[in-house]
Amino acid sequence: MGKPQYIQIIIRILLLIVNGVAIFFSFKKGFYVNTIGFSLLLLFQFYLFTEYLLKLFTDIEKSIDCLLFDDYSNTISLEKRKNPLHNKTALLLEKHRLQSLQKSSEQLIFSNIIESLGIGILILKKDTNGIISVFQLNKAFASFLKIPKFYNWNLLNKKIGTLTDYIDEWKENRLTISLTINEEKEEFFLKTSVTKTNKFGYLVVSLETIQQLIDKKEKEAWYKLMNVMSHEIINTITPISSLAENLHSLLQEENTDEDTIDELSQGLSIIKRRSLHLTSFVDTYRKLAELPLPNKKEINLTETIQNTLELYKQEFLVKKINLIFNAKDDFIINADKNQIEQILINLISNCLYALTGTEHPAIEIQLSKDNSRLHLEISDNGIGISNEIKENIFVPYFTTRKNGSGIGLTLTKSIIEAHKGSIHFNSKNEKTTFIITFIL
Repeated sequence: MGKPQYIQIIIRILLLIVNGVAIFFSFKKGFYVNTIGFSLLLLFQFYLFTEYLLKLFTDIEKSIDCLLFDDYSNTISLEKRKNPLHNKTALLLEKHRLQSLQKSSEQLIFSNIIESLGIGILILKKDTNGIISVFQLNKAFASFLKIPKFYNWNLLNKKIGTLTDYIDEWKENRLTISLTINEEKEEFFLKTSVTKTNKFGYLVVSLETIQQLIDKKEKEAWYKLMNVMSHEIINTITPISSLAENLHSLLQEENTDEDTIDELSQGLSIIKRRSLHLTSFVDTYRKLAELPLPNKKEINLTETIQNTLELYKQEFLVKKINLIFNAKDDFIINADKNQIEQILINLISNCLYALTGTEHPAIEIQLSKDNSRLHLEISDNGIGISNEIKENIFVPYFTTRKNGSGIGLTLTKSIIEAHKGSIHFNSKNEKTTFIITFIL
């Protein structure tokens, strides 16, 4: 409160005291008319003093109410702001108004970021009484589940089906789930995380389609491919360039003796060998890039597997490999027979390599049918696939073999995807299994 207000209040209080003293002495002296007059004046002064205080604090009270209810419509005029108390109140109101605008802007940006994401996001908020409300929900989440964007948890809870089972646990999860949407099953990758504040708990639910994960992995694979290709080409060209420069300097010499000729011969031989290596490398890339579209016809997969296994019959006997394949039923698929044989050869060749040095080597092949899908599993009990290389197993030119090209599994994956199928693997408990799924 400023000095002018203090002075006014002191003066008004002094006037009230003087008036009170005047009433006392006039009443004591018996001047009753004067007593009544001074009493009325005292009441009038008290009324003016009360009005002054009420007027002084009304704007402050309004401002405090605005702060309590987040209403920043009240303004204090420039005239009133000459009063230091009013001025500080106006500054406090303005500060909170700017903070509210900043918070609203950040909330809008946050909502726009979540809305623009390609993955489904649902954020739930739970108070200390266990009451759950929807904090955020983006378009992708509603689109995946084919539901309206309900912001009422009681309504949304009824629409998301079996997804509720994973949300109700209110804990961190990372798993692949199957949801029935419009009577069709779809696979999703679900990730949940929990965050707590002093008043609320938040559950962040992200939902990704399996295809999105595949696309992400394919991008990563292409980046890795570019690195491998550039590394391979540079490693081949660098020594060729260095040798070519050295040979050029030898040819510039006037005296060409036998040692020089031998050195020239060896250098040219190295250049030829490295050039052939680069040609072979480019050829494998061409095979991968120019994979023809499958010429699909109805084929008996059981018979195709049996015929492919005949190619390795002698090798199985020599290496004493126990082959387990007892498919009695004929499994018919619509596919390119030559390409299917190629993926079988690639996978069986991998099994043979993995079984090197294994006691009691075994290869097991299984066929099974599940609704509209056919599953082919090829397993071995060889060296397995270490965690360090699991992410690179389908990356072009990645190989653990000394003389391997590194495109066998990449080519296999490309063929299967061209047939609208999928391939994945697991390696544990001394058993590695590649699972191929065809849609019938």
